[in-house]
Amino acid sequence: MKNYSAKILILLTFFSSALFSIITPMAKELTIALEMNSEEQIAFINSMFLMVGAFSSLIWAILGDRFSRKKLLIIATLEWSILILITIFATDFLSLLTFQIFTAIGFGAVLPLVFSLIVDLIEPKRRGKKFGDLSAMYVLGNGLGQILSGFLIDTYSWQIPLVIISIGGFICTGLLFLVQEPPRGLMDKIVVKASNETIKFDYKIKLEDLSHIWKIKSTFWILILNFVMFIAIGAISSFFISMLKNDYSLSSTLATIFLIIVFGSQVPSGPLFGKIGDRKREFHESGRMKLVLVCLVSGSLMYIVGYSLIFISKTTIIAFIFLIFAFIGAFLFGGIDPLTQATLGEINPPQIRSTIYSINYLTYSIGRSISLLILGQLYLAFNYQYSPGYLILSILAFFCCLFLIPILKFLPRDIERYKSKK
Repeated sequence: MKNYSAKILILLTFFSSALFSIITPMAKELTIALEMNSEEQIAFINSMFLMVGAFSSLIWAILGDRFSRKKLLIIATLEWSILILITIFATDFLSLLTFQIFTAIGFGAVLPLVFSLIVDLIEPKRRGKKFGDLSAMYVLGNGLGQILSGFLIDTYSWQIPLVIISIGGFICTGLLFLVQEPPRGLMDKIVVKASNETIKFDYKIKLEDLSHIWKIKSTFWILILNFVMFIAIGAISSFFISMLKNDYSLSSTLATIFLIIVFGSQVPSGPLFGKIGDRKREFHESGRMKLVLVCLVSGSLMYIVGYSLIFISKTTIIAFIFLIFAFIGAFLFGGIDPLTQATLGEINPPQIRSTIYSINYLTYSIGRSISLLILGQLYLAFNYQYSPGYLILSILAFFCCLFLIPILKFLPRDIERYKSKK
């Protein structure tokens, strides 16, 4: 039953992660249907969705300490399923924004509560695989939202993709009743003994852990790097379909195929660069982060060249050349996350690791939210064109390599300090 419960939670993650990507591929159609001023308003709505979801996740995590996590997930999933369905009745910018914000509240419950339940359902030696499955489903669910909207909008109205995701939510709500909620800490038999003290892992955000972020300098700078990097690249995939439809006049179907090709490259790149990083780590403490530097510089240069092509021509041939540069860039950027995650795990003791990873997730979400706001304003500033804004964001991504300077400086020292404490 435990494995069955875990699969239900992973399925929930898959459908819920489609929520924040479902409307952006239909930005043009929604702008016309709801008589909005510009597609920039869709970017603003998507940004607010991510921001509300990120901060509401903290509230759900606190409630999860006091009440049944299973019941909270049922309430949250039912809430976002109903709200995303009601969204089909939006008639203007304000109503769409309101429905999306309330949908984001339920969406925010998924990661912290699913994370907590998985920890208690799966024994430590199998958690790596399950969290790998969880991460993969989150990425694939994001793609599901874009693919549904991208393929269906040419034939059906903008409401249909929302109805499909809502049905998925209702199915997950029903399946959650079958989940067997385990006692808290059931699988936490692992303890760390230090100074004759026994410390249990509770996988929660602790305020007292925040002071350690500044003490471990490389942790602090990696969090800053991730925050600024997601400000730069967070909106790249979100409006990729809309960019191709708007700037290159491609059909929604063809633009969606381009999206699948480009960002599908990140599925193999993560494990590949993770493995290469592990090998480099064997020879030098900073091996993984040096590889991050290579991926960041090379990937941003590919994006810069690719998004510059719009100033040369908007023909289909140029679009395919752009596809090549975007594909390589996305492939390289796909290797950064596993390398930084592995590094954070190496330099932070187990007692504070949960806090560090939770804050890292918030930096992703808030950075992506800001990225969408910036892209929306650049879209207006450049006469309703996405590519110039994408180019500026890519240049910002290139300059993120400056944050690797203090990371590479402090990382060997922090690794040695952690080893000595062990």
